Amino acid sequence: MESPALLLIALAILGYGLVARHLHRISLTAPIVFAALGVLIGTAALDLFDVDIASHQIAVLAELTLVLVLFADAAGIDLRLLHADQAVPARMLLIGLPLAVLIGTIAALVLLPDLDLWQAALLATMLAPTDAALARSVLVDERLPVRIKQTLNAESGLNDGLALPLVFIFLALAGASAEAPDGNPLMHWSGFLLAQIGLGVLVGLAAGGLGGRLVERAVKAGEMDKVFERLSAVALAVAAYVGASLIGGNGFIAAFTGGMAFGRFARRARQPVISFGETEGQLLALMTFVIFGAILLPDALEAPDWRAVAYALVSLALVRPLAIWLSLAGTGLLTSTKLFFGWFGPRGLASIVFALIVESQLSSSDAAPLVAAVSITVGLSIVLHGLSAGPLAALYARRLDARGDRDALAEFARVEHGSDLKRSRF
Repeated sequence: MESPALLLIALAILGYGLVARHLHRISLTAPIVFAALGVLIGTAALDLFDVDIASHQIAVLAELTLVLVLFADAAGIDLRLLHADQAVPARMLLIGLPLAVLIGTIAALVLLPDLDLWQAALLATMLAPTDAALARSVLVDERLPVRIKQTLNAESGLNDGLALPLVFIFLALAGASAEAPDGNPLMHWSGFLLAQIGLGVLVGLAAGGLGGRLVERAVKAGEMDKVFERLSAVALAVAAYVGASLIGGNGFIAAFTGGMAFGRFARRARQPVISFGETEGQLLALMTFVIFGAILLPDALEAPDWRAVAYALVSLALVRPLAIWLSLAGTGLLTSTKLFFGWFGPRGLASIVFALIVESQLSSSDAAPLVAAVSITVGLSIVLHGLSAGPLAALYARRLDARGDRDALAEFARVEHGSDLKRSRF
């Protein structure tokens, strides 16, 4: 990357930080600003970003970003939210996510007939995870009940990790790996996928569990300062990723399960890890959005296929909302609540990184339509979800206030800000 591009990115980070509060009021989110900056310095405009999409630097940055974000998100999520019977985030994750993949696959087969079944399933899975950063106005809006925001945050923090195994399963079945050797191809692929997932989970649990216990003991004894608490989490995330990769497991799955184990065994060190996700992790995420605007989006829009645009709109406006609506059937939640949860599933960081991984592992002809569809969907999501977050959150809050007892939404709406979420149930 040329120095003028670095200079512009550095100045943009400083400038955005200085006026972030004012920009939030007009719904100019960080992803909108930094994706637009990427377009400005990329091949579509100033052409200052002299890095190819297939370059090693891009791959390393994308993979490191996803590893650290997965670890931090998994460590920071309170899994007790998913223990209650018919818990809303559990339904959205365990029913809504698979439904989104299924409905998205069907839509891809209809709208993108050049894709085979596994490619269509891969595309749907790449677009299943959500990114709460694109709807930050919702998560910080004090007019909304705490439990509404916590539900969206919990779903966003966990669904990328839950989608990971499916992404790599469909990636393998779509032909990302070497051809199966002579013999039974089913046995080959089964063994490959079991090794990827099984070894990834085992290494992640070992790294996060053992490392978490050691960090917890050191913190409790006062032998580790705050700086190294944060660094220990980074080290464990990277160790889980590299360790799993070296023995044939999936490093991303290892990072996610490692974060879950770390959060379970290192209770005192969880907050520094969460703080990392909000600072260093945010910096890496912003760089990823710059790369998206500089490389992925211009390539997708160079000769846009109307079918890819149609799929992007269907993915945002139909696939996710329908999947969430069906997953919440029978809960008694208000129609406005189901629609609110369904719309605020913005696509962002995880989908971008998945697209970069697919670009590096599939042939150019196979990867191009998938990456283009993901790029167009994320680009639309950045704009539509970013601009609609503030106004729709205000409209929804007024809708709740207009109901005297808020009857069907009482479990959410009556939770006061700052109340004990651990004792409240869905």
